[in-house]
Amino acid sequence: MSDNTYTSARLCNSDGAFPVPPVLTFDFPHRMEGTIPGVTITWSPTYGEWATRYRIRAWDGGTEIFSQTASNASLVSVLSADVTGYTRLGIEVLAWSRPNRRARIETVAFGVKVRYGKSDLMDYSAVMSADPLAGELPRTEIVFRLKNLGDRWNPDNPDSIGKYLMERQRVTVTYGYELNGGIERIPGAVCYLSEWETPQNGVSAAFTARSALEFMDAIYTGPVEGTLYDIAEAAFLQAELPPLQNAPAWEIHPALQRIELTAPADLKEATIAEVLQYCANAACCTLAPDRYGTLRIRPLDVRLTDYRIDRFNSYANSDLKLRKPLKAVNINRGRYVLPVNRTGEIQPVTNPLISDAQAPAAALWIADVLKNRRRLSGQFRADPRLDPLDIVTNENQFSESRVVVTEVKLTYQGAFRGSYEGWGADQLFGEYFYAGDLYAGEV
Repeated sequence: MSDNTYTSARLCNSDGAFPVPPVLTFDFPHRMEGTIPGVTITWSPTYGEWATRYRIRAWDGGTEIFSQTASNASLVSVLSADVTGYTRLGIEVLAWSRPNRRARIETVAFGVKVRYGKSDLMDYSAVMSADPLAGELPRTEIVFRLKNLGDRWNPDNPDSIGKYLMERQRVTVTYGYELNGGIERIPGAVCYLSEWETPQNGVSAAFTARSALEFMDAIYTGPVEGTLYDIAEAAFLQAELPPLQNAPAWEIHPALQRIELTAPADLKEATIAEVLQYCANAACCTLAPDRYGTLRIRPLDVRLTDYRIDRFNSYANSDLKLRKPLKAVNINRGRYVLPVNRTGEIQPVTNPLISDAQAPAAALWIADVLKNRRRLSGQFRADPRLDPLDIVTNENQFSESRVVVTEVKLTYQGAFRGSYEGWGADQLFGEYFYAGDLYAGEV
């Protein structure tokens, strides 16, 4: 993608043709082996002008390997063609839409860039969840369906753009929020294409994209001793996560450098994702991707946010369930047991990365969270600002309570709706050991 606009030095004739076609070329530092499915050109929206005829050419060194001429009648041109093994690409403008004008190009994208509107989007859903205790792996999943009229997504159709779909292609979600007469763009999530379905006799094509945890189903082969930071870093490096544009692919809280295993851990059958989950849980931290795609291991932020779920944005009072009282926390089959109450249920925790030295801190942290017996869920007006692990205020007709959000779901079928789940946080004192440090803040 070029960041600077292009303007030709010469004007076209009165009939729009260029006697000497202006050429915009792109030189690459080495031979590009990856196949590009085509070129998308945005001409000149500012002046409302475009090329009526243009040619795309490609060279491998001094040898021309591709040339195709196309006609056009729009501000954005998409030329579909498989090009590979090139060192230079060129765009020749043969004729312009208005006489005696210069050729202008605003952007060039190496690939097929297609825009779909509301009429093309049949439905959409986004599910984001995270466990405050890292007892479960986080989940970010985007599912959407597009119209498939004309078999544009049918892979058997020779003119289909579906043939360019690849597993683990990046899918970036951004929401538009209307505010004071303008549109504020809010980052939603960065996912990777996991699967897609194009029924032969259907009118839609369905796509599913998930977070970077899709890259972490291989068996972990890194170190099994050292600090939790060393193990987590080795897991991230083994995953070989794709780089993000404006953010790191992963981030580990530095406090994990101060927690060291007292003996090698048994991680023979653990996947990369499970090892990261073990690291977060052992360090009294959370594991979750943020809306920019960065996977983060960090302590739960126990500060109350300014977001409220109340009668102004919720359709009804939240559903409320109470879990059984917590009797004790049992770490690694009895290696450490923390009594909490005389009656209730015992919470077992099996984690090979919780050492005997770290077990008391981990048990105290788990007990502090699980003392909150309330589980809440409900509907609310869809709002992309709400994230899993946010601590928000929940209001009903009788009282207010604090809630650690564990799941947010947004759905679109002509209009957006939202639902949420969370744990009560009124008894989350924030006075427990996490990652080897004593935290004595307030919620």
